Amino acid sequence: MTSVTVDAKWLATHLENPELVILDARGSIPYSFGHIKNAKPLALEDVIHLSEAGTSLVIDENQAEKLFSALGIENSKDVIVYGEASDPSVGRIVWTLMYYGHNNVQVLEIGFNKWLQLGYPVTRDVPVPPGTKAAEGNISPQLRFKPKTIQAIRADAEYIKQKLEDPSIIILDARTPQEHFQARIPGSILDNWEDGVGNAGEMLKSKSQLQADFERKGIKKESEIICFCHAGVRASYKYLQLKQAGYDRVKVYDGSIIDWAKRGYPLR
Repeated sequence: MTSVTVDAKWLATHLENPELVILDARGSIPYSFGHIKNAKPLALEDVIHLSEAGTSLVIDENQAEKLFSALGIENSKDVIVYGEASDPSVGRIVWTLMYYGHNNVQVLEIGFNKWLQLGYPVTRDVPVPPGTKAAEGNISPQLRFKPKTIQAIRADAEYIKQKLEDPSIIILDARTPQEHFQARIPGSILDNWEDGVGNAGEMLKSKSQLQADFERKGIKKESEIICFCHAGVRASYKYLQLKQAGYDRVKVYDGSIIDWAKRGYPLR
């Protein structure tokens, strides 16, 4: 993957490309009122496994294989995910694909509303049955998506607990200042996910802007960075911002503060 984002003009001229899978992360209702041609709906809840403790964990390999195969994703195909800049769901969907080894995935550089404003084509035609979760659509009997779990981009509570005193680790809180000061993982640094969202409908700030922001906050490239939030969604969007800025050693704690608190681990 050369870039986290893909150009809107390029996408508008490649909507019929059979080697491209376009995913709409906004939810089934907004999707039904209009979407990018040939896009398929994929809701945030489709990529989350709600544990018995109430934590929003990544789906398992078997679920991922069925879900992404049903959407027509093969390991060789390019995937583009779009949504709105005000909604971090795109981040969790993209990170889930990356976690299961699909590196050919990018975010549309602008939100859907901006796509509309710029006059790019939209449709109400649906390539999959509407009103159903993607995993419950017409699943091909041949499972073409083959998960290859990349453990290096995910962190769990035990790993973080062991690293709390490690100066080479930065634990990044992607929540709001109010949430951070109310309760946080000890030693974590606040970096609200909204700080990395671009202007005028852009999903992400530019690489240079993000680099400058991170450097100003003392978030160094040589550090290992672990992102968390409330339920692992905003943390996944922060992950994309760090990748956009050229950071390589980044993990997402998908259980995030809910999981941490349920375990009775220390909070500040």
